[in-house]
Amino acid sequence: MVKTLIVCEKPAAAAKIAEALAKGKARSGQLNGVPYYDFEVDGRPVTVVPALGHLFVLKNLRPLREYPFYEVGWVPAYLADRRAKRTKAFIEAICELAKGATEFISACDYDVEGSVIGANVLRYICGEEALKRARRMKFSTLTAEDLRRAYEQLMPRLDYEQIEAGETRHILDWFWGMNLSLAMSMAVKLAGQGYVKLSAGRVQTPTLRILVDREREIKAFRPETFWVVDLVIKLDGAEAVAEHASGRFFDRLDAERVLSVSRGKPARVSSVQVHRHRRSPPVPFSLGDLQLEAHRCFGFSPLRTQQIAQELYLAALISYPRTDSQKLPPSIDYRRIMEQLGSISEDYKKMAEEIFSLPELKPNEGKKTDPAHPAIYPTGQRPENLTAPQRKLYDLIVRRFFSVFGMPSLVESLRVEVEVGGEKFILRGRRVLEEGWLKFYGGYSPAEEIMLPELREGQLLEVKEVRLEEGQTQPPPRYNPASIVKKMEEIGIGTKGTRAQIVQSLYERGYITGRQITVTDLGMQVIDSLTEYCPEITSEELTAEFEREMDAILEGKRTKEEVAKRARAELDRILSKFKQHQLEIGKKLAEAYHAARLKQRKLGRCPSCGGDLMVVVSRATHKRFVGCSNYPKCLNSFPLPQVGTILPLGETCKICGAPMAQVDRTGSKSYRICLNPKCPSKVVK
Repeated sequence: MVKTLIVCEKPAAAAKIAEALAKGKARSGQLNGVPYYDFEVDGRPVTVVPALGHLFVLKNLRPLREYPFYEVGWVPAYLADRRAKRTKAFIEAICELAKGATEFISACDYDVEGSVIGANVLRYICGEEALKRARRMKFSTLTAEDLRRAYEQLMPRLDYEQIEAGETRHILDWFWGMNLSLAMSMAVKLAGQGYVKLSAGRVQTPTLRILVDREREIKAFRPETFWVVDLVIKLDGAEAVAEHASGRFFDRLDAERVLSVSRGKPARVSSVQVHRHRRSPPVPFSLGDLQLEAHRCFGFSPLRTQQIAQELYLAALISYPRTDSQKLPPSIDYRRIMEQLGSISEDYKKMAEEIFSLPELKPNEGKKTDPAHPAIYPTGQRPENLTAPQRKLYDLIVRRFFSVFGMPSLVESLRVEVEVGGEKFILRGRRVLEEGWLKFYGGYSPAEEIMLPELREGQLLEVKEVRLEEGQTQPPPRYNPASIVKKMEEIGIGTKGTRAQIVQSLYERGYITGRQITVTDLGMQVIDSLTEYCPEITSEELTAEFEREMDAILEGKRTKEEVAKRARAELDRILSKFKQHQLEIGKKLAEAYHAARLKQRKLGRCPSCGGDLMVVVSRATHKRFVGCSNYPKCLNSFPLPQVGTILPLGETCKICGAPMAQVDRTGSKSYRICLNPKCPSKVVK
């Protein structure tokens, strides 16, 4: 009898697929804690089993003692990383359930990572023959309707172009990351500083270079003092501020002259200019757009947004989030989705009804496309038991979806010229005449109204005061996690699914810190050393070039072997240069590394003896805590959270005076703590 094995990427996806295809009649079971589902389709047995993400990873095939090193192969994840020990149970379960299977289907996420996950399961667990015969399910949501359609319209073969592109990316990332990291660590060891773990990468290092360049711009910036003269006017019981037409004065005498001739003089409206313009609706969310907007609205890091969006996708509430597309095809049935959303809440119902009253149901689409998936959209399924962050992101996605179908808003801008003592001041106003799509986007819209009463030429205004204020020019803004991810997207390095994790890695390596990103001394020195001797390692152009090569694999214009061969040749050349200068590089990196680690370990002054409070790891329990540098004379100590990166803040608690620290956790919101466990702020009342 023909038996079909369907391989999924995650347990949650397996449950959804089984429920959809079996129409609620699947029999669930477990093998070593791994869930699977049995049912029949047209009288033929089907088994659905999940992976746990990547069950196989690249690993060196012999000990890494020298570089360059290219002997790598795919091995079970639990053999390469002890943290992945749970994957062993999944491999064994799939091996058992694959027995007797004659047909194989990959139902992993339809992108390069999902394609590699499915291909490796089929190749290394089910066998090469299974890989050759396997077919592919392609879907963008985990709704029952989409999953049944994907099963009925199976692709006749696996998506080998995506598989090859994904495997190539893994190979290149391993070649670059492992060889460069090993080279840096060995350089420090050669300099007589022992072994330290330093990290570099094909995308990580050019990204750090971008941040370092901005850091240098900020440090090199020399602020210039300027003065502004403002006119504070009383309008209908409120106050409005008009700026001098010249804007900033860089000569104080000029500003004081304006102040002198304006004080005590009547203010008269000399002109009123009204400009009306239509503001188009936003475009549908790509992942990068969603990450940027969630950071602006909620302060979510790009990685946190990506993780929450993945949770909403697995709950069948939104479409596949890892997409570059800003387009919504009619095939998703806009009206049906809006009708279903309308049954979730009164707000959504009112939005749906208003959009249905418009002449045409057509989205305002952006330029970007993605061959695998459309833009992010809600499926219309009813959400249940969402966490607060999930509710926030879901509501943002729903309102964005409605907004792209809305009418343009009509905004009126006013420019009022006010004359005082022969000097001109500008008063600006803005109001929304027709809300259009803004009504749907609600509080997420960045536009703010500046209301002014009706003003006419020749009208006299009451002046409350004329004031002179001093300011300084500001350096270029620091990147935040969302804006650096957007920058990576703009210059074409990394992928939609990896950029956020790469930025998080820079935090974890101690190369950057803070939500307004500051590059640490260690991060600066890593880039300085590499740029001086091997600038190609930090080159965004070289990285972007290889990204284009992998896109060419997707298009069938290049092969995995061709791109990997060229990458090896390029890396051989770079590492040859590195070896010529590894002693000099090692000395600089060692000095920066030890200084950075010492700085990070110091959390503040000991309130008992004035020594330094340091992060210490217990030899007995291997747990970290805060101890005093004057131990054993001073026994003062405090406990620390065991998860997350501890960062000194250079601040003391306003309540008890103990030092404050920040805890950064991957994919979670950072939080601040007072080191004193007996601080009154921690007492539960």
